[in-house]
Amino acid sequence: MTKLLPRVALFALVFTAPLHAQTRPIKWDSLASEATTVLGNYLRINTTNPPGNEVLTARFLKDILEREGIEAQILDTTELGANRVNLYARLRGNGSKKAIALVHHMDVVPAAPAYWSVDPFSGAIKDGYLWGRGALDMKGEGIAHLMAMIAIKRSGVPLNRDLVFIANSDEELGSTGAIVFVQRHPELLRDVEFLITEGGDNEVDANGKVSYFGVSVAEKRTFWQRLTVKGVPSHGSRPTKKNPVPRLVAALDKIARYETPLHVTPGVDKYFRDISRSYPAEKRAWLSNVSVALKSPAAREWILSDVYWNAILRNTISLTGLAGSNKTNVIPPEATAEIDIRLLPDQNPDDMLALLKRLVADTAVHFTTLLPPKTPLESPIDTDLFHAIERAARERDPNAFVTTRMLTGATDRPTYRKVGIVTYGLDPFRVPAAESQRGVHGNDERISLDNIGFGVHYLYDILRYAQ
Repeated sequence: MTKLLPRVALFALVFTAPLHAQTRPIKWDSLASEATTVLGNYLRINTTNPPGNEVLTARFLKDILEREGIEAQILDTTELGANRVNLYARLRGNGSKKAIALVHHMDVVPAAPAYWSVDPFSGAIKDGYLWGRGALDMKGEGIAHLMAMIAIKRSGVPLNRDLVFIANSDEELGSTGAIVFVQRHPELLRDVEFLITEGGDNEVDANGKVSYFGVSVAEKRTFWQRLTVKGVPSHGSRPTKKNPVPRLVAALDKIARYETPLHVTPGVDKYFRDISRSYPAEKRAWLSNVSVALKSPAAREWILSDVYWNAILRNTISLTGLAGSNKTNVIPPEATAEIDIRLLPDQNPDDMLALLKRLVADTAVHFTTLLPPKTPLESPIDTDLFHAIERAARERDPNAFVTTRMLTGATDRPTYRKVGIVTYGLDPFRVPAAESQRGVHGNDERISLDNIGFGVHYLYDILRYAQ
């Protein structure tokens, strides 16, 4: 692996795009087929986190970039630990405008093969889909970034903005890849104005028709907690009042029954107003003024029945982990539970923790923060890149519109936004909600072959329009 080079040497490494080259035509069918092959090979590299082993994917990406004449650097090998790295590459323009970064993470969440229709790391093509863990989250987007950048270079599009390609480790657990990259390499980001990564879902029906293209400019903040109750271990055949399990269960029951208050942020209010045009009269009126609509029982029931809408209108709490004894006949010395809390961008984590403690009302239940919230994320939309997205979206469907969605999950965007970069969550694919809900962090994750070519071409147009 190469070590980080001095800035002057690094700039000598990067490829310089021709400033006055004539644009060459692209054979989009061939490029889509090539992208499918590259993504299939990428999915076959198992980067389940933990442990990650992203060095394997970084080498894979580096080889492709260098075959295209774009030098790539493997970085942070010591700081991230064994077999964990970041990757960086840059396609140079004339420097008259600031750069655009394309960022994805190389790690994936675990997959349980017994529940999949195919081997989750086979990269199999079946029924018109490419299957594998990471097809949607987010190796698929990473390869769309890569192939769009390669298409820009091959076609000779003159660049006013450099294109930066970054692949990070460990997004699915601690975001250490992005954190380390931002901390250690500020000079590589100093001229980056915009950043595209995951997070912007598109509204797509079962037939692939797009209602709107979503660009995420905000996301909820992760505030994971572990609850612990201590007890006295003993034989399960003789119940005692010092068994920690019932006490923990009682605390969890109080949390599970609690309904967090509704809260409409300005960005979410805009989103509902944007999408209201797609609904019939009564529902259009509700969504046009969602704060008022939530006071109506009928409107409230309808709005909150959508799991996404419910999640962007309140702080959410999901009970996800529980541990007690590892043996049926043993009362354990302690019982623990983990809860996934997602805060709206303007909410205070200290207030939420205080609320939970009041709700539980038991000093024997101890709270530990597992993942502190990142910097609150909001990005502006009156920008060259956002307008480029709108233009490319209109070309694909004049009847579709672009709106600003809030992401309920977490990405590396706040880490980059913290250093002043305008960050957008952009999904280049047309994936129906049911498909995404099933596959992302679930079973049988897959992406249609048509989507792969669509995503590369969509990103290509966005990048050239933003010049």
